Amino acid sequence: MDDYHVLMGSLVAALCALGLWQAPWLLIQTRKGRRIAGRLGEQQGLLVIRLFCFAGVVFGVLLAAGIIRPVQW
Repeated sequence: MDDYHVLMGSLVAALCALGLWQAPWLLIQTRKGRRIAGRLGEQQGLLVIRLFCFAGVVFGVLLAAGIIRPVQW
């Protein structure tokens, strides 16, 4: 397994975990968050942001563990 995959997976997981922690701020302070809140409502928008961040954490951990392998050209 390449060290870059471990580094990239760890960074993705860490940034998405930070997004989970700051989900209300992302919903209120960003343009995309306000758009999601306008379409789905505040509670549903918060749920969507948390689901995407959780999926990013899972993807990052799987990438760092070597279970997900990126395409090699």
